[in-house]
Amino acid sequence: MLIEKQLTSPPEQFKKAIPIASPVSGQCVLLQHVNDDLINVGAWGPGLALITASSKVVSPFNATVMKIDPLDYSIEIRSSFGLKCRIKYGLHTQMLHGAQFLTQLKQGEQIKAGAMLFSVNSAWLKQQGVENICIMTLLNAKALIGVLPTHQKFVDAGNDTLLTLYI
Repeated sequence: MLIEKQLTSPPEQFKKAIPIASPVSGQCVLLQHVNDDLINVGAWGPGLALITASSKVVSPFNATVMKIDPLDYSIEIRSSFGLKCRIKYGLHTQMLHGAQFLTQLKQGEQIKAGAMLFSVNSAWLKQQGVENICIMTLLNAKALIGVLPTHQKFVDAGNDTLLTLYI
């Protein structure tokens, strides 16, 4: 697991720091505090979660769409520099069969930072007992020195840095 790549402060030595924007507006939550055992241990890599009322999820960077999974309410994207990122809305959503998950994107499509990845009906999900939480994890963080989550309590989608990558 790659949870050890998650930093609490910037490393003393690094070549480059890369800021990654937040895909939704909301309150930041460390992965260790998410109610999912696989996310807690970093099964999808380091990252951060956001408690949100937002129904729109935007791309944190210019990217190529790698995978769209309506059953999991998630999408995987790859940046031009090779970073692979998974963005998931809600927990334990498989029983909803992708209902209220909407995207116009296709696998292989090129998108710009800030472009809408997908939308959900957050009020409907809450009625179904799904927590309004968005989780962004880095799938290929092995080459990084580390990932520093923001120290802000709240972030604004597309404007605030959610994660800083150190190489």
